[in-house]
Amino acid sequence: MNYLRALAVSLSFLFMTQPVWAAEEAVASERPVVAEVLSNASCLTKKKPNLKAKYYMFLRSASWCVPCQFIVPKLLKDYGKMRTAQMELILLGQEDEAAVKAYMKEHKYKCPGVMGSVASDIPGIDFSGFGLPSACIVTADGQFVAKSGGIHMYEWKKQLKEYQMSQLRKKSESQQEE
Repeated sequence: MNYLRALAVSLSFLFMTQPVWAAEEAVASERPVVAEVLSNASCLTKKKPNLKAKYYMFLRSASWCVPCQFIVPKLLKDYGKMRTAQMELILLGQEDEAAVKAYMKEHKYKCPGVMGSVASDIPGIDFSGFGLPSACIVTADGQFVAKSGGIHMYEWKKQLKEYQMSQLRKKSESQQEE
């Protein structure tokens, strides 16, 4: 088997192609990681997360958090705009499941919700340095985009635009190097 693999690698260099298994690994890594995790997570709401979104904003909030009660409802008014920007907003429950469901129902949250433990399975999420409420935006493949807390969560459009511009700059620079 090792002999065949070595032969395939040698031939791939000769023809400037990837070995077959390398191509399969590349395809597997292009799958949207976040969608896979969310599809396996139990949803706390009737509304399921959009598994085809390009970006995901994970929002940490709790019913007992006074700043959350003022800030999160205003952020949720942007939910339609977020979906237009190909971003799905998902509440990460920070309490027991029954409390999170009651909290979302009481405040008529229209976004989907999952338990906060799901965040540990999603690459790119980083809430370090932030309490409640806080948000982290990642790409569908789990790349970190931005994080913010409190009223700075309202700046999600600016954060997303800055990320997109940085990606365009990187792409332009790599094309110039070629």
